[in-house]
Amino acid sequence: MTKRWIWIALAVALAGCSTTQGVESAGLPGEKTTATLAPMKPGDIVVLEGDAKQIGERYGVSLGRDAKELYTGYLDRWFRNPKVEEKAEAITEKFKPFLRPEHEAEIEALAKQMHDDPRHVLLAQCFLDISPGLACSTISLPADAAPDHVARMGRNLDFPSMDVAAQKSVLIVYRPEGKYAFAAVGWPGMLGVLSGMNEHGLTVVNMEVPRTAREPQGMPYTLLYRTLLEECKTVDEAVALANRLPRQTPNNLMIMDASGERAVLEIGPEKMNVRRGQKQAALISTNHQRDQDYDTPGKCSRFDYLHDTAAGKFGSIAEGDCRPCCSTWRWER
Repeated sequence: MTKRWIWIALAVALAGCSTTQGVESAGLPGEKTTATLAPMKPGDIVVLEGDAKQIGERYGVSLGRDAKELYTGYLDRWFRNPKVEEKAEAITEKFKPFLRPEHEAEIEALAKQMHDDPRHVLLAQCFLDISPGLACSTISLPADAAPDHVARMGRNLDFPSMDVAAQKSVLIVYRPEGKYAFAAVGWPGMLGVLSGMNEHGLTVVNMEVPRTAREPQGMPYTLLYRTLLEECKTVDEAVALANRLPRQTPNNLMIMDASGERAVLEIGPEKMNVRRGQKQAALISTNHQRDQDYDTPGKCSRFDYLHDTAAGKFGSIAEGDCRPCCSTWRWER
């Protein structure tokens, strides 16, 4: 596999029509920019660059209106009750000591640009930590799985859209000052990463696992995964950094780098298991933490289906096999 790119397949439910390019770059009033203030369409692309304050402000210029619509139309429905949401906002304050300073500055700048309460913006970064879910499936394939010898990763994002989030999906390219550039597929107002790739080809995608509620004692997980993309080039670097950082939420994280190295990080607050990709085999993860168990059936039907299908077609998996319901993209330098 060439080191110039890595492929990733993302489900339509996550990315919409990813060929649509609605925004090339976003600037502040008075700056020359190609940003549009029209409502976002699924699959639109936004490019943000600068220091943390500038990125937050530019985020607000290009995506602030859509973010507000999601905060009111999605988060309010997620928590169902204003008093429950107020309690959740109070909990978010306890995450602040674990934020990177630049991420906190970005949140503050975005809130100011949107004329919103910073606690509301912070809630959008950690509501998934507060409200456990169970979703998503991921498979990564080594280069020898396909005739064209390109390593691939595919993910299914099972996320409750509520007929709101699916209308607002966006691809954001971040170029933060002093850090690695990365792209993330998500929604306006979410500054962290559920599915993303950086300029060096490091790719991360997450899956929820069963867990119980706990007091904030680590970084919100979407910002943790963003940090890995901002600071790491390889799987080994990402594993080492994830081990050092305070982790709040149990999760599975599939990671892959430009060399085709693959691993599943089974993340827990106190412990993290790492299941590495094996030669001539798919690496699969869903919603169970299996440690070094690659093959035992019966724990998850989606895992079993991916395992058996990939094994049966190994060596002849063509690009088209990854694309019936997916869009495919790559980072080119």
